[in-house]
Amino acid sequence: MSHGQPPPVRAFLRRCVLAVSVLDDVDVDPDDSAVHVPGCAPLAWSEVAAAAGPLPGGAAALPDSAPGAAARLRVRQLLLAHRELHRSRARRVALAVPRGADRHPGPGWVAAPVLGGALDLGPGVIVAHDGRERALPVPAATARATGGDAGLGPGQREHLEAMGVLAAQRLRRDSGARDGGVLRPVGGCDVPTLLAAASLREHLVAAPGGAPGPVLRAVAVPDRNRGWFDLARVDPAFVVAAWAVTDPADRGLRRPVLVTREEVAPAPTAPDLRDAAGLARAVLGL
Repeated sequence: MSHGQPPPVRAFLRRCVLAVSVLDDVDVDPDDSAVHVPGCAPLAWSEVAAAAGPLPGGAAALPDSAPGAAARLRVRQLLLAHRELHRSRARRVALAVPRGADRHPGPGWVAAPVLGGALDLGPGVIVAHDGRERALPVPAATARATGGDAGLGPGQREHLEAMGVLAAQRLRRDSGARDGGVLRPVGGCDVPTLLAAASLREHLVAAPGGAPGPVLRAVAVPDRNRGWFDLARVDPAFVVAAWAVTDPADRGLRRPVLVTREEVAPAPTAPDLRDAAGLARAVLGL
């Protein structure tokens, strides 16, 4: 390999690639210069190393350490997205990833911060695996290799806003129902991504009847598939536990966020969701 990493790290990256081959049934052929996936442009080891991210703590601790597990997740995302993007019917969507999340791909993903500092928004691709669909970040190297835009295109932004409108319509339809305060994915956009849609934020901060409402609203999104904005009806301990037991590939926001028409920001005074519930009651007058 020639990506400049020391031998123990090079061996670790090779193990990451081979693990994806075995566990995810991805046909790979790694050699000293690149990782080869049939029908795809080769991935240089430098690109794999960039996707894995920094690996602190010493090479001997990598296999079982938290940084090692996060690196394996990011390498897995890289290979699955790389393979999908070489298919003729790859579905590109907008994707928001929480700042600091294990699954955040770092500088190899062309993304822009959502105002407020909780999320980064960039291009994603829908990958079907194990009977379900999941949006993964589009690697900039793969976008260049396939002739696509490495950043988020206008069509993907328009689709995100349309899905935000649809999510708001569903919330209005289900208002008063037992699960009426639950946000769920729509049209390939998971819940953190939907919070990046101005159309949904406008609904979340509106008063009944669509009149101007609270300045902000507290929202809990422990995983990609569920979010609660009526925190007075949710057991805070359950929300904390939900994030902790969720697969890192599906985790949402570890901390609650404060949503306004323009921003999605970490709640600065809420180190856990129990405090967030109290903040929500104070903000919403519940």
